[in-house]
Amino acid sequence: MVDCPNCGTEVTTAMKCWTVSPRKQTETGDLPEFRVGIFECPKCKSKFRSRVEFRTKSAETTNVKNVVEKIKGIREGLMQTLKTLREKIRTLETERAGLMVEIEKLKKVAESRADALENEVNELREEIKSLRELLGDSEEETA
Repeated sequence: MVDCPNCGTEVTTAMKCWTVSPRKQTETGDLPEFRVGIFECPKCKSKFRSRVEFRTKSAETTNVKNVVEKIKGIREGLMQTLKTLREKIRTLETERAGLMVEIEKLKKVAESRADALENEVNELREEIKSLRELLGDSEEETA
C-alpha cells in the first residue's frame, strides 16, 4: 500500500508492476532488486509511480544447488527425449524403406497387368477383324 502524492489517499493495488535492478552491488556484494508499480488514486484519479517491495538476490544465490539439480533433471529429460526421437526416426526410416520396396513391387504388378490387358485388347481387336472378314466374305457369296 502506498499513499497518493497529490491527496494522500491510500492506494492498495498497482495497475502495472516491474522489477528494477541497479548495476551497482551493495557493500555485501548483493545485487539489490526492487519492484516499481504504476498506481492510480481512486479519489483524485492521478497516476504515479512508487516502489512496491525491496529484496536482494542473496537469498536466491543460496538456492544455486537446487537450480543446478533442476538443470540436471531437465538435461536428463531432454537427453531421454532426444534418444526417443532418434529411435522413432530410425523406425520411420526403416518403415519408409519397406514401403518404397512395396510400392515398387505394386508398380511392377500394375505394369504387368496393364501389359496383359493391352495384349488381350489387341487379341480381341484381331478377333473382331477376322470375324468381320469372315462375315464379309460370306455376305459376298450369298449375294
